[in-house]
Amino acid sequence: MKTSKAIVLLTSLTVIALAASATPALADSSTPLNYVGVNFAPITTSISSNYDWSTGELTAGTATGSVSSTANVLEGAVSDPTPPAPNGYGTFIGTARPVRNPTGGGAVLYEQSVCGTPTCFVDGTFTYGYMVMYAMRGSTLDQLTNLQTMYYVDDGGVGSNCFGGGSPRFDIVLSNGTTRGLNNLPEIHVYLGTYPAFADCPAKNTWTSTGQLATDSAGLRWDSSSILGSFYGTYSEAVTLADAQGYTIDSILVSTDGGWSGTNAGPTGTGQTFLFQDIQTNSLTRFP
Repeated sequence: MKTSKAIVLLTSLTVIALAASATPALADSSTPLNYVGVNFAPITTSISSNYDWSTGELTAGTATGSVSSTANVLEGAVSDPTPPAPNGYGTFIGTARPVRNPTGGGAVLYEQSVCGTPTCFVDGTFTYGYMVMYAMRGSTLDQLTNLQTMYYVDDGGVGSNCFGGGSPRFDIVLSNGTTRGLNNLPEIHVYLGTYPAFADCPAKNTWTSTGQLATDSAGLRWDSSSILGSFYGTYSEAVTLADAQGYTIDSILVSTDGGWSGTNAGPTGTGQTFLFQDIQTNSLTRFP
């Protein structure tokens, strides 16, 4: 992997609802999945980089991310108005970055979210990581027919090997073709793990496959509440709503931001750390 000082200007604004609670409400409950019972001002990171998949070159970026809470609901925002070339690049924000695979075989995606103190939302020490992919930009949601990955819970030693505060997930950012770069864009969230808690404790030192998620057989894990759907819905429900409202895919994120509760790994022993590989969107695979 090479590095350089080249700066790629990034431009769109998207809103990211944070990870589901370890004890979320029942399906179709009126309680939002990202309800945490506390409000706090935006916590912003300007740490970002762009990754050339063909060369392995990592260059400095200008994207920013932030998380905040109003009405006791956690949300995040990513500033990314003019992303790199759709098919050749991805963007890392916050803690997201490529690292060596602990089981061998090349680079994998690393993301960590940590709340090191009881006041992390107040003192601004809460951390999170997002990887943004652009290859499906302009496609309708029904054209997304393969979505899956493998994940590895990095417990950092003898600590818990559980998800912690919430599930890692895919975020599918939507656009109606007129609001890109101007307004907050809606998202569909696709949670990893087991319904309804999405608070799994996988085997240690083991890669776990999500299986194919772009199908109704994946169960109630598609959160289309931002486009008038269910908190826990199906792939078909999300497709029907997105297509009926004229939305297309803007970008797809792999997201880790549930370090506000629970523990698996982190510099202070609390938070969550995940590795991802074999990230598939249709026929495209990232890492490797």
